[in-house]
Amino acid sequence: MIDSGINIKNIMTEIRQESFAHHPQIAHSPRVFAITGGKGGVGKTLTTANLGLCLTRLGMRTLLIDGDFGLANLDVVLNLSPEHTLDDVLAGERDLKDVILDGPEGLRVIPSASGLTKVSELGRAQKLLLLDQLDSLDEEFDVVLIDTPAGISKNVQYWTSSAAEIIVVTTPEPAAMADAYATMKVLAQTVREEKFRLIVNMARNDEEGLKVYGRLASLADEFLGVNVEYLGCVLFDDAVRGAVRERVTYVQRYPFSAASRGMRAIAAQMASEKNASTCKGSMQLFWNRMVNSAQQEMFV
Repeated sequence: MIDSGINIKNIMTEIRQESFAHHPQIAHSPRVFAITGGKGGVGKTLTTANLGLCLTRLGMRTLLIDGDFGLANLDVVLNLSPEHTLDDVLAGERDLKDVILDGPEGLRVIPSASGLTKVSELGRAQKLLLLDQLDSLDEEFDVVLIDTPAGISKNVQYWTSSAAEIIVVTTPEPAAMADAYATMKVLAQTVREEKFRLIVNMARNDEEGLKVYGRLASLADEFLGVNVEYLGCVLFDDAVRGAVRERVTYVQRYPFSAASRGMRAIAAQMASEKNASTCKGSMQLFWNRMVNSAQQEMFV
């Protein structure tokens, strides 16, 4: 609980001033991506895990955050057994650095809990706590990937609006495409997001991936006034199902599969952008946008 006698506006001003004092001009700040998809079952978590590993192999210090409170499964995909999770951090029981796990090949992971409801939805206090803890990670990573929950809940809106670079995952199925469009529509209307990046998962071929992208990009431009960029597609591949059963990423277990080739191409494209001055997703911006979000809520 926040003491009503405290001048919240002054506190938030001090927090922002302190953040800029710590990082007046950050020489290195990681790019932060939220990976979302609207509909469950499009392969969002698998995309996060495999993309993260590919980026790690390209020499990028990569952190994955499982943002799905209560229904997390990123640790399952990576065959990890966390003792503590992000839920413990948000409940005030652990520090963020205490719950970071070592994943395969140097990948780092902040797991969330599955089947627990300590924190089902981020409140004001949790947002302030999280932004304070995340600030300490500035210099440790090159890329942060946030696996958001399915749907368009407030938690999804929070993660995506904070991350600044949003990757939407869809499949060629009409329902998945409709949900991907709905996700972009909600984020465009609620948090004024103007740019999305798209990965088409389980495409039959490259042409189908481009067709799905073209359709969604056209609709988003005409009816939402937002820009959709194409990151690439991951082809439908039985190797993916086999890797899931074995609780290992398919880029590890089946490195020469069609799915692995597609994911490596997407990672290579993202890695080539790491020094681009036009990239807007960084931990500094992530931190500052969370401050703004928490501050705005306090005055609602």
